[in-house]
Amino acid sequence: MQLVSLFTTKIPLRPPFSKGEFSHKEHFPSLKKRGKGRFERHCFSQCKRELVLVAVLTIASIFFTRQAIHSAETTKEKITFAYAAISPSMSAVWMAKEIGAFERNGLTADLVYISSGATTIQALVGGSVQAALGASNAVVAATLKGAPIIAVGGNSSRPGMQLWVQPEIQRAEQLQGKTLAITRFGSTSDFVTRLILQKLNLAGKTELRQFGGVVEADLGFRARQAEGRVSSQAPGPKAKMLVDAADLGIPFSMNLLAVSNDYLAKSPKSAEAIVRAYVEGIAALKTRKPQALKMFEKYMGQRGGSAEMHHDFVMRYLDSVPRIDPAAVDTVLEMVGSKGAPKTKLFDNSIVDRLAQEGFIDKLYKGAKP
Repeated sequence: MQLVSLFTTKIPLRPPFSKGEFSHKEHFPSLKKRGKGRFERHCFSQCKRELVLVAVLTIASIFFTRQAIHSAETTKEKITFAYAAISPSMSAVWMAKEIGAFERNGLTADLVYISSGATTIQALVGGSVQAALGASNAVVAATLKGAPIIAVGGNSSRPGMQLWVQPEIQRAEQLQGKTLAITRFGSTSDFVTRLILQKLNLAGKTELRQFGGVVEADLGFRARQAEGRVSSQAPGPKAKMLVDAADLGIPFSMNLLAVSNDYLAKSPKSAEAIVRAYVEGIAALKTRKPQALKMFEKYMGQRGGSAEMHHDFVMRYLDSVPRIDPAAVDTVLEMVGSKGAPKTKLFDNSIVDRLAQEGFIDKLYKGAKP
């Protein structure tokens, strides 16, 4: 700041040349005998030196200002944030990126799509990403097996997915012996499909077929390679909704925001910055609808469906306070065969709780800028 102040200070050029302001003989006695010509050459030389000085200082100020800006930018921590599906359930991460929430919290975030929650969590365990939003069952299962990761946020307290079937399917029992499309084993679609089949008394009575990602599973359904598909939106124009999982009374968080234990311990401020940006993304989805609709058009193009439909999903299913519900974790533990396992090492709500207690989340919904 001192450099800029110095560089912007006006440097007077002397001597002035207006008539009557001074006498060269009075101010420069040594030039009395040298004549007016030499005096003018002397003044010109002095002015030239001062102009050169001004130019040098100006260039230096530009250089140091750019260096200061560059230095400020390079101080932001670079992270890679993975998300597991092209689905509105992931949209808080996209919105956080679009509104500059990561940068506002001192991070430069690269978003990476890795199809299926299980694969996303593998990337987190392997250290190639610093944060991941993936299937809750994948996070819990990996942690139970000793993976050094922990969930620090959720996104819902009930399954925001529906069972879609081909037009000729009228009743749930007609799915017996039929094929249902999922992304991958261990993904959210796999897990919620099994939850629904269990509630419908169809567990073990259907075939689950992997297609890879959400787009691929949708295409498989449209090609009639599967009679059913559990998804957050219709997998095709002729798909008919048979069951809404949210109406089954199952406490469940579709996805969990996870980081490594080491990252949380060694970089607690960065971990909090990630959660803060994520919370800002949720709030922006719910309070800035025009911007949210544009964001959905950008990120959901491969899945199809209207931006309005995706926004409705957000308003219905995503929790404003992404606190992990212990009952939802119990559901996951039961499904992975670890009912009653201690939950203390599975998730940590301390960051979300602190943001809520400080009033940070409330302010986001009262029009205050983060």
